Amino acid sequence: MMRVLCITDLHGRPEALDRILADAGPVDLVLLGGDITSFGTPHQAAELVEQAQSAGAPVLAVAGNCDSRAIDQRLAEMGVGLHGSGRVHRGVAVQGLSAMPPWLRQMYQFTEEELAAFLAAGCQQLGGIRPHVVLSHCPPRDGPVDRTWLGKHVGSTALREFIQRHQPDLVVCGHIHEARGMTRMGTTLVVNCGIAGRRFYAVVRVSETVEAELRRAPRARRRR
Repeated sequence: MMRVLCITDLHGRPEALDRILADAGPVDLVLLGGDITSFGTPHQAAELVEQAQSAGAPVLAVAGNCDSRAIDQRLAEMGVGLHGSGRVHRGVAVQGLSAMPPWLRQMYQFTEEELAAFLAAGCQQLGGIRPHVVLSHCPPRDGPVDRTWLGKHVGSTALREFIQRHQPDLVVCGHIHEARGMTRMGTTLVVNCGIAGRRFYAVVRVSETVEAELRRAPRARRRR
């Protein structure tokens, strides 16, 4: 069994990351699902990745819409970037997808056609290995984990179609803070971890089956 710590939407909050790492306990892999910063720099993103690595487990990461292309490049240079690629860790195939579908010009985004191509490229590198995990900043469209507080579905159609076609065992996502939760799309478990900047996260156990638990780390105790 592999125990995976899943963190999305940290938004540049190192103190929240400290609380999550302390609360989660020992893990075999850490997945950072984008919005590592809040329109921050590659250096800031690298510091948060290194902080996550201090837990003693390998880290794999994608960038979010509040990150940037430069941050994605820095993740790749650090050997943790997973956007548009796939790798196998302890027998588990993991691929990544950064950014989001088009929304606001100043954000990190791609067309649905580009997102579909990134997903296909990552999947091809994995060669059909199972269990199969997708780490995506954006959730799939038209489910409970992509619905905004206004009731609109704003996830990715490319990711939804990829899930329908390939049925990965697990999709870890974030982006829509208020849509934190879990759902099934066919046999695929989709987990929106919630906003890590407010200490929300998920722990997933991957073996013959995939089981997930949504958690919130406690606040740090105040000194008297």
